[in-house]
Amino acid sequence: MSLKSALTELSNAVNDLATLEVSTYTGSLEQAVDPKTGDLDWKAFKPQGKLTLVASTRVSADYDTVNFRASDTDSERLDELLQLHKTAVESAQNGRLAIINMFKSALGL
Repeated sequence: MSLKSALTELSNAVNDLATLEVSTYTGSLEQAVDPKTGDLDWKAFKPQGKLTLVASTRVSADYDTVNFRASDTDSERLDELLQLHKTAVESAQNGRLAIINMFKSALGL
């Protein structure tokens, strides 16, 4: 492996660790649920067809943030779904912060 490709992989790993994406959907997951076990097959999860994107948030390493909120969804529970999304974003941010603090501690920072 060349130094350039190693640095590219390291950069991608840091970006993946530092960038946070949360998307909240509503709808039916029939295409992704195994009818025998009830397990969700994440590889079969496709946000199309019976799913509707309710909200999406992307927070970059430099805290640049992009938010999306559906303006028209037929869900009667839109407020609940938006609160769920907000809670998921906060949880993910706390998880990322814990990982960063773990690395800082391991490095003695």
